[in-house]
Amino acid sequence: MNFPRILSLRQKLLLTFLSLWLLTVVIATLAAYWFSGNAAQISFDRILKDDALALAAQVKWETQGPRFGVDTNTADLLIFDSVSPPKFTVLDKASQKIAGNANLALPESVSTQKVGEPSFFDMHSDSGDMRVVVLRVDHQPSGEWVWVIVGEAHSKRAEISHELAAAIFLPAVGLAFLIIPLLLAGIKFGLSPAKQISEAVAEKDIDDLSPVSLENVPEELRVVILHINDLLQRLQSSVAHERRFVADAAHQLRTPIAGIKILAEDLLRTHQANSKQPPDEEVLQEINAAATRAAHLVRQLLSLARAERAELFESETFDVLVFLNEVCTQWQRSVEAAHKTLGITPQSSHIGKVSLRGSRIFMDEALGNIIDNAIQYGGKNILIDAQIVPQGVLVSVLDDGLGVSAQEIRSMLTPFWRGEGAAGLGVGLGLPIAEKALHQMHGSLSIKSRPEVNGTAVLIQLPIEP
Repeated sequence: MNFPRILSLRQKLLLTFLSLWLLTVVIATLAAYWFSGNAAQISFDRILKDDALALAAQVKWETQGPRFGVDTNTADLLIFDSVSPPKFTVLDKASQKIAGNANLALPESVSTQKVGEPSFFDMHSDSGDMRVVVLRVDHQPSGEWVWVIVGEAHSKRAEISHELAAAIFLPAVGLAFLIIPLLLAGIKFGLSPAKQISEAVAEKDIDDLSPVSLENVPEELRVVILHINDLLQRLQSSVAHERRFVADAAHQLRTPIAGIKILAEDLLRTHQANSKQPPDEEVLQEINAAATRAAHLVRQLLSLARAERAELFESETFDVLVFLNEVCTQWQRSVEAAHKTLGITPQSSHIGKVSLRGSRIFMDEALGNIIDNAIQYGGKNILIDAQIVPQGVLVSVLDDGLGVSAQEIRSMLTPFWRGEGAAGLGVGLGLPIAEKALHQMHGSLSIKSRPEVNGTAVLIQLPIEP
């Protein structure tokens, strides 16, 4: 059988840690890119502003109007940048170019500027996408002003941001060659207790159901080990119970089988001594009784095993009163043979049409064993009563016998238990079979005796089918 491949705990931990580490690197890189971009934007804007102020200082005011005091080459030196040479344009009040190494247009959205207060814009020019600063320089006596526009390419800022992000991301990626081995070693060390526990469980023999030691077990695994120990304890109890059951069953079977063997050997010796002599009728009766007892025990064992296997039978819905009448009819011959009576109380008919949901075979097994128990050990009169209770339907099998003690009631549901002086074919499995069968139908079984009731009553409680 092929099972789907499942990641080991070590692989899951490594995948989780690596995913978290990679996510952290990506977030840190994006944050660094964003912060570095903002920082670069602020820094470069300050530089642009300083360049604009340096160029504004070169404006001369004459009677003919404003004049730029230096040539273009000198102006380029004032705002020199080896990475991305700035572009500038100086415009007069009428937006006519006075000087500059480029033709930068005045942004349409520029507002009336105060002296020395720059405005920054992103714009597209013949030189590409640019970041520009616009500075208005006023001449108070004449009422004239000029616009100083300085711009530089966006690529310069993007390049700086990329370099800063790479400076963070690449070393973090390089750390993977150190982090992954450390993670593997740490995970291996952290999972070593689980490996030790696995080896301790694997070393256990099939008969060794002792609890696993909690010494040096981490808190996270302690709960798992406690559950395993609880399971081992219940398994140990179940195995001990099954062993006792098998031993009791073997003991119960040994007696009738040994009797049959001894009686058969006696018949064989008699036949060998005188082949014409007919078999001893008393011996044949004893053989028949022993064989009947053995067959009854085997049937009881099969019934007990069947009552523990709910999946063997399909669930069905059946009427309570119809079922009880059928059971009474089925057991009349056995009751009459034992010189006793069996009937249903008149009050039972008052429950009307009530249905149960479950296995009819289980219910028949349970009620049959209870009636058989009453026939063998109870009084002469056996009554079946049915009534509605808050928890469902309550079916009682009551006999008018001498009753049993409280100690005996506690032992009656133990397999192979029989009261003192018990006779007949019973082997002490009737009530345990009934209890297990009812349990499969989500019901319960209880026993009452004198002085609570007039004899002994076995009570069956089952939920009603809605």
